Amino acid sequence: MFSFGDAKFYGSLVGKHLNPPIVAIARTADDKGYWLVAADGGVFSFGDAKFYGSLVGKHLNQPVTGIVAAPDGHGYWLVAADGGVFSFGSASFNGSLGAVDLDRRVVGIGATPDGHGYWLVAAGGGVFSFGDAHFYGSLGATGSVAVMGIITNADAGYRLITRQGVAYAFGTNP
Repeated sequence: MFSFGDAKFYGSLVGKHLNPPIVAIARTADDKGYWLVAADGGVFSFGDAKFYGSLVGKHLNQPVTGIVAAPDGHGYWLVAADGGVFSFGSASFNGSLGAVDLDRRVVGIGATPDGHGYWLVAAGGGVFSFGDAHFYGSLGATGSVAVMGIITNADAGYRLITRQGVAYAFGTNP
């Protein structure tokens, strides 16, 4: 872990043996901690981030690819490459793509501001909405985009981030 600017360092896994790699990070609501998640669903808490559970020892059809914190800071969601969603703490389960045959793997998850929904994004730019998350558009029809993640904001909307470093805004996200 490295921190830059005003971001604080709360710890890392340097010197620890990890079988699967770390694949994502989520910050706490007050920016005083963070969670790291590994491909096997192992969750590691730092700072004021509390541990609410993990998928270690559970059979997964596909590796975990993302994590996002519940807006109240008392839980998180994990997403797997097949679109399976796993909720912990205050994060409520609102559905998943675990039983859907996808063209591209799911690479990220973003929560709605009230925590009653979330978006999943696939590597090809497809966006899938659950709970109170509204669909504002996607890059799925472009066919040539390599999306690596999704960022949500305090209003309504999201940005899709590509491997080339381009951000595409949807909804009220300027």
